[in-house]
Amino acid sequence: MELMVAIAVSFAAYAWATYEGARTEKNQEAPSDVTKFKAVVNGMRDMDVLVRIDISDGLNTEEAELTAEATFIQVMGENVTHRLDTLTFNDTQIKAHYTWGHDENEMGHVFYMNADLTTLQITVSHCF
Repeated sequence: MELMVAIAVSFAAYAWATYEGARTEKNQEAPSDVTKFKAVVNGMRDMDVLVRIDISDGLNTEEAELTAEATFIQVMGENVTHRLDTLTFNDTQIKAHYTWGHDENEMGHVFYMNADLTTLQITVSHCF
C-alpha cells in the first residue's frame, strides 16, 4: 500500500511540474532580439514565424534571407529540398520565391512569400 501511495504521489508531482512548465512556456513572450510574424498560408491557416532579427534599424540581405528561410521551414518543414530563386526587399517588405520538391528530381513545386514589415504579416502561397 505504501508503495502505491509513493508511486501516486511521485506521478502527481511529475504531472504538476510538467503542466506548470508547459504553461510557463506558452505564456512567455518572444525575446527582444526575435521578431514575431504572423503567417497566413494559402489563405486558410495561420502560424507564428519567429526570426532572430532586429528590423528597427532597417533590413539587410542576411536578415531578409533569414526571414524567408524561417518562413519556408516553418510552413513546409525541413525534409523537403528547396532553392531560393528570387529575393527582393526594402524597408517595408520582403518577397521571396522558392522552388521545392520532395527530392532533387521533383523540383517543380513553387512557394511564394510576401512579408509586410510594418504589420509583421506574412502571406504565403504554395502548391502541394
